[in-house]
Amino acid sequence: MRTPNVECIICGKPMYRRPFEIKKARYFACKKHREVAKRLFKPTDKQLEALELGREKGTNHLQGIPKSEESKIKRSKSIKEWCKNNKDKVLVRGKKTRGELHYNWKGGKSNLNQDIRSLDEMRKWQKTVKKRDKKCLHCGSTKELESHHIISVNEMLDKYNITNRDEARRCKEFWNIQNGITLCRKCHYKLEGRTYAKNR
Repeated sequence: MRTPNVECIICGKPMYRRPFEIKKARYFACKKHREVAKRLFKPTDKQLEALELGREKGTNHLQGIPKSEESKIKRSKSIKEWCKNNKDKVLVRGKKTRGELHYNWKGGKSNLNQDIRSLDEMRKWQKTVKKRDKKCLHCGSTKELESHHIISVNEMLDKYNITNRDEARRCKEFWNIQNGITLCRKCHYKLEGRTYAKNR
């Protein structure tokens, strides 16, 4: 048994704590008096502020700690497998965090076009188009590649009478890779009449 180096702040019972814990803690309490100590010695303003920030930004105790590529792949596979086997739960969970229920809701500022562009299906579509073409089909560049819709998203919204994300998900034409070409950012901007800034 280790030599006690601290005492319970309520009953004075001798206890052992690791040196790094001693540096961080304001007080120590035995198991019996832990809840009493929590009531008497409430969190400081600084601690409450940190908790508030953490909840607001959705942080967790592992944030900022570098993860190995192996760990990232393993976690990604695990999440994909769970989602594949629990489609009904994924839909229910999705409904709980959409629209006004989402933590980042700002009063409906984003339009349907932006909502569809943020879908996972859109990212997969973009990735598939770039993987197929491998270069800009206008100038042949292999840098700053982007996927471009031949029939624009707005045109498809009008054509298929799409009013929400779920309808867009079900519309096969949205995810047809034949409606996409790969362009470099410079050519993409030029085609859409936007000003290209190289340092962007």
